[in-house]
Amino acid sequence: MHIGIFEVAVRVGLVLATTFLFGIVFLAYLRVKSRKMLLISIGFGIFFAHAIITLPELFNDAYAIALSNDMHLLIPLIGLIFIILGILKD
Repeated sequence: MHIGIFEVAVRVGLVLATTFLFGIVFLAYLRVKSRKMLLISIGFGIFFAHAIITLPELFNDAYAIALSNDMHLLIPLIGLIFIILGILKD
């Protein structure tokens, strides 16, 4: 499978951006220690884990995970649900 350099650069850039956002939110959780920030941190953690898990398949086909397109949509949806629950938590 041939993947262009542009796609690799975009995916690596998105992983770095996700890592940066997760780091900020997790540090905020460590400072505040509230359930609201915990839910938001879990949501961003799911985004981060999904980004890290799917990154190696760009470089080597042996690392391709058997995830369907539906699963690739479901994982961020679960992350968004945690973020929304954290935002709406009072």
